[in-house]
Amino acid sequence: MTDPGTATTPTSGGEHLVAIVFDKPSRAAEVLLNLVHLQEEGALRLGDAVVIAKDASGRAQIHETVDITPSRGALIGGWWGIFAGLLVGPLAIAGGAAVGALYGKLVDKGLADDWVKQMSEWLDAGKSALLLLVTFENKPLVLRELGRYEGQVTATDFPEPVRQELEEALSSQRAPE
Repeated sequence: MTDPGTATTPTSGGEHLVAIVFDKPSRAAEVLLNLVHLQEEGALRLGDAVVIAKDASGRAQIHETVDITPSRGALIGGWWGIFAGLLVGPLAIAGGAAVGALYGKLVDKGLADDWVKQMSEWLDAGKSALLLLVTFENKPLVLRELGRYEGQVTATDFPEPVRQELEEALSSQRAPE
C-alpha cells in the first residue's frame, strides 16, 4: 500500500475525519451499522460515512451515506417541481428537476469526493475501509465498540492522544478488559 493522502474536507464543530481499514471486504459495513446504533443512543454523530469494499479481484464498491448526487437532487427537485406545478404550471416540474440536479452537483456535504476516490484506489484487494466525518459524544463507549474489531487507522485529523486511543482500540494487541 502507498500513502492514502489526506482529506481536504474542513472540519467544524467538533467533527473529525477518520479512515479505518479492515481485513475483510464486509467488515467496514458491519462496523458502520454498529456505529449507527451508537448514534441512535447519542454516543456519536455521523456527519458522513463512506464504506469502500474491494473484492478479491480488486473491484471497488463505494457506498456513500450523505452526499446528494445530481440524480438524487433531480429526483428531490422533481418532486418539489410537481408540487409547484400543481400551483403554478407544468414548467415548474422541469425547473424543479433542473434546480435539484444543480444543487446536488454544487453542494457536496461531507467527505471530499476526490479523497474517497483516492482511498478506493489505494485500498488493497480483499479489504474494506470506513471513512467517517464524526463527532464523539461518548468517547469511551465508541472506543469500546470499536475494540470489538481489528482495524488500522490510516488517516485522521483527531488530536494525537485520540488517534492513539483509536489505534489501541482497533489493535489486536490491546490489553483485555
